[in-house]
Amino acid sequence: MRRWAAAVAGALMVAVAGCSELPAGVDGDLTDGWRTPPAALQFRPTAGCHADLVETATIEDDDAVPCTEPHLAETFAVADLGEVTAAARAARAFQECSARATTFVGGDWRTGWLILQPVLPSDKAWAGGARWVRCDVAETAPSDGTLVRRTGSVRGGLAGAGKLKMTCANATVAGDQVTGLRAMSCAQKHTSEFAGLFVSKRATSSAITAAEMEKGCNAAIAKFAGIPNDSTIKNRVGWLGFPPDKDSWRLGDRAVRCFLWLNGEPMTGTYRNAGTKKLKIHYVYR
Repeated sequence: MRRWAAAVAGALMVAVAGCSELPAGVDGDLTDGWRTPPAALQFRPTAGCHADLVETATIEDDDAVPCTEPHLAETFAVADLGEVTAAARAARAFQECSARATTFVGGDWRTGWLILQPVLPSDKAWAGGARWVRCDVAETAPSDGTLVRRTGSVRGGLAGAGKLKMTCANATVAGDQVTGLRAMSCAQKHTSEFAGLFVSKRATSSAITAAEMEKGCNAAIAKFAGIPNDSTIKNRVGWLGFPPDKDSWRLGDRAVRCFLWLNGEPMTGTYRNAGTKKLKIHYVYR
């Protein structure tokens, strides 16, 4: 290849040197007027909706669809991560997305029927300089936590009386396990009401204990219902706790969702600030 290129160059030099006149419109400058090729642009996702919930994205598998069409995920932000180690990448991405989610949905996203999914560049793209995170959010079904294929944006879904808010629900309980949850208006008869959350410091979801769940949820319920968080609380209310699944926990969601529960007794209306007059001591533990 090198000898061929040199021979061509030599032939051109002889040809140019032997010409005393050039054809009309030719000035002999072989590079004059050539445009510099544009710099290569890296793929960077944009806001929109997607058919599936994924962990990584590339230009080849970008499945953006209009939000008016059925989809599972919605991108509400694309943030820059900067330089971060591979081990810390997922946690940093989750923090960046979580900080932006509240503004988009109109409230703490953890208090809605939602999950947050940071979407990162592929390892190959990261090695090539990509430093973004695509922040996706998806709706979940209260009954079993499965993803909801929806149409329309979740923007503002937690503002005011937003339909994506965790409020009241009928819970199906078998032993110490919640086997079903049907969301409903608090004006209807129900057996549980979302009271708030507490954040665990456990490294994995399997490490959280029943005692920690009880302590954390009792504190959230006491604040919500306006009752003392003391030794009498277990004689006033019960609790249902819903920790994130192991994948969400691994990404950084450590918030346990707590529901006020009166051991299956029907409730009507909200129990926010119900106080001790409404939530009397009436459970006895032997």
